[in-house]
Amino acid sequence: MTASQSVEEARARFARVGFAEWLGVTIGEVVQDRAVLVLPHRPEHLNARGVLQGGASASLLTMAGTLAAWTGVDLDTDLQLSCVDLSVQYLTAATEEDVVAEARVLRRGRGLVVLDVALRSRAGRPICQGLLSYQTSDYAKRPPRLWGQPSLLPPFTTLTPPAGHRLFTGYVRKLDITPLHQSPGRVRLQMPCTAMHLDERGQLHAGALASIVDIAAVTASWSLVPRREGARGSTVGMQVSYPSHAAAAVVADAYVQQRSEELLFTTVNVTTADEGQLVAMGQVSYRLVEPHDRELQ
Repeated sequence: MTASQSVEEARARFARVGFAEWLGVTIGEVVQDRAVLVLPHRPEHLNARGVLQGGASASLLTMAGTLAAWTGVDLDTDLQLSCVDLSVQYLTAATEEDVVAEARVLRRGRGLVVLDVALRSRAGRPICQGLLSYQTSDYAKRPPRLWGQPSLLPPFTTLTPPAGHRLFTGYVRKLDITPLHQSPGRVRLQMPCTAMHLDERGQLHAGALASIVDIAAVTASWSLVPRREGARGSTVGMQVSYPSHAAAAVVADAYVQQRSEELLFTTVNVTTADEGQLVAMGQVSYRLVEPHDRELQ
């Protein structure tokens, strides 16, 4: 297969990604080992602060990295294709502007592609930077070996849903993510599995899973802080791993492991709602700044 044929196959496969179509993502450029995607500015992509939601940024990086990875493989063969890890560092906020994600292959190994992924404004202002590992394994028609005994958070004795929460607007509402429980430092959220949440395989898109990881950690962080005028927060960094995939509704359990003044460090497990299958694991660092009393005077 020629390089141009591989690129065209990747482009055609991307056209089947329901999650990308639902978000309005378009291809700016795709060549061998490189892809550029564009996410248009829309109010429903924003968070409660009116800036691009961190999960939307992570989703776009995931899509760009996946597309670039596809350009170097024969997509007609029976390969195991899926995201393995996504690591994102958030540099600054995007407001009322389109954003552009660019992915470049750093290395193609046997069954694993490592990519540099970056998000910027149309004017070139850096917004976030990341790394993506993508699996392209050939098991020669042998089913992959699976062994899983995840050590999840202890189950809830009772669920205490919050009466209302300002974070569940915009992009989060668009994904239909809703809270099931909130207590100090711990939350549980749920997300349905519909056509708009899916990738080209009919599985929950890695970007959608990264999105619920992000908002679960954000919600858990804010659960420790009384709502005060002038308080502000933003995701600093996020690491998401994808141990399996599923086409089912999921729940995300988030727990703040430690708060160090204005920095909060949270673990998130995402499992299927019915069977408890672990589909994503996240570690999120979040910065939450509260105003000093003199700033309120």
